[in-house]
This record gives sequence, C-alpha cells and structure tokens, in this order.
Amino acid sequence: MGAVSRTTRFHHLTPADLRLPPCGTVFFDPIDTEVGIWAAADLLDPGATVLDLGSGSGAAAAALARAGAGHVHGVDIAADSVSWAADHYAREGCPRVTFSVADYSVGTTHDLLARCPFQSAPAVVTSNPPYVPLPASPDRTGRVSIDGGPDGLRLVRHVVRHASTMDSRLAVTIGSYTTPRAMIALLLDFGYRVTHLTLGALPLGEHTAANRGRVAELAATGEGPLIELAGVTHYLVAGLSCQRVRDPADHVPTPDDILALLRLACTATTPCLETLDGTATFPVRVVVLSDDTVRLHP
Repeated sequence: MGAVSRTTRFHHLTPADLRLPPCGTVFFDPIDTEVGIWAAADLLDPGATVLDLGSGSGAAAAALARAGAGHVHGVDIAADSVSWAADHYAREGCPRVTFSVADYSVGTTHDLLARCPFQSAPAVVTSNPPYVPLPASPDRTGRVSIDGGPDGLRLVRHVVRHASTMDSRLAVTIGSYTTPRAMIALLLDFGYRVTHLTLGALPLGEHTAANRGRVAELAATGEGPLIELAGVTHYLVAGLSCQRVRDPADHVPTPDDILALLRLACTATTPCLETLDGTATFPVRVVVLSDDTVRLHP
C-alpha cells in the first residue's frame, strides 16, 4: 500500500521564483509549477542532468538545480521566456542552469539534443506542457502556453516520444480534466510506469472556464474528473513521476488505476484530498497551497 503525504508550503519555489515576470507573455503558475517540480525531484539522483521541455519562467529549472541536479537545461518556444529566465537566474546567481529557444514539437530528438549542453542524453526529462483541452481548430496560434488540443495531450505526445528515445526518466504534468486514462496508456506504450504521483487542486482558469464544453465532452466519456471545493469548480494538477519498465515484476499502474484514483480524489471536500487516505497503491503526495498568486497563461 502506498503512503499519502501532504505539504502545505512551497518547498521548492523561493521568493525569487515567485517574482512575477514583467512581460505578460511568460508562463507563470506557481502551484502548477510546484507540483511539476515535485514530480521531477522524485526522480533525481545527485548530479543528474535534466532537460526541461517548455521551461517558461525558468522557475522549475532553477528549483531542480537547487534540489541537486548537476545541470538543468530549459528549452522554450518563446524567446521572451528564455530571455527572462536566463537574465533572472543569472542575476540570482543560480548555478548549473541554462536556457535556449527551441520548439520540441518539431524535428527529431537528435535535433533537440544538439541544442543542449550535455555530453549525453539527460537522466531526466521534465515538462509542464500545455494541457487545457480545447476544441479542434485549424489555427492554433493563440494561448500557446495552455492549449493542449482536443484531448489535452497535443504536446505531451512529443514530450514522451523524446524522453523514450533518450531512455530518460520522465516527469510530466497534466490536468485531471484532460484524458488521464489515455495519458497512462501513452506512457505504457512507450515503456513507462508511474512510480509517484503528486496532486494539487486549482480552480479552473478563466480561459478553461470559458471552454467548459470540451471538458464536459471528455467527462461524458469517463475521462476528465473535476472537484467542487467551497462551491468553486477545481481540477487536479497531476505530476507523474515515471520510470522505464525494466522488470516484468515491476508494479505498473494501469490507465484505469490512475483514473480511479483521480476520481476518488475528486470526491474529497477539502484540498487535502482526504478520500485518498488508505487507498493508494504507490506513493501519492498532495500539495495544499492557497491559490493567492498571480497566474500568467499567455
């Protein structure tokens, strides 16, 4: 039986990480980011190299370096994000962190690695990719930091493909209102199993709330659970810590296992997700933080 632990403070993010970027085009979502950092930190060995795909404000990369990574390299499609992250963390004196502009959704893994300062494939690939499920559109030029396509996995597929090709451990963040069952099936197809799960509850963002139709469609298929807390609709940010399946005897949670756990969590009446106690079959962490910080979703 897995243990359920809880944290009620920012463990990884510092006041410098929580400083709002002056440019509104830089992705910044502290609670979402903290959950993703936990997912990657659970996979870290001291001195490990880490590739952060879609590094946004750079806060996750810097936090993982402080957590013991040997070198963290963040790539992001937005030049504004890379400029802010590089300048901000240079001023903060954060060592072993670099950034570059790249679109990981195009090209080969070899092309991606050529942009990294590593001598070999990174030990860990981490990503907090856009995961809001939005209706199919021929023009996906807006809200690039949140648009996860019709099932929320539009860019997740590229993240998993790159990590698998590099044979790296993988930490990836999704929202419960996407297609968690399809997500776990994707991981299994690429030879990954979930070893740890970090969860946090966040109210639906303004853009998501305005596009509830697609979320409702996914819920009708059995995917996409939501949670009501104090009369406000929330979703669960889910940080998945994933290892390669090396041994047939490894415990491998199935898509239905993960979906059932998320559904159970969504029956809770507090952000502590108390309904999970005594039920998890692998380690689960609940991040309980007040959502009183600004969120930038360009």
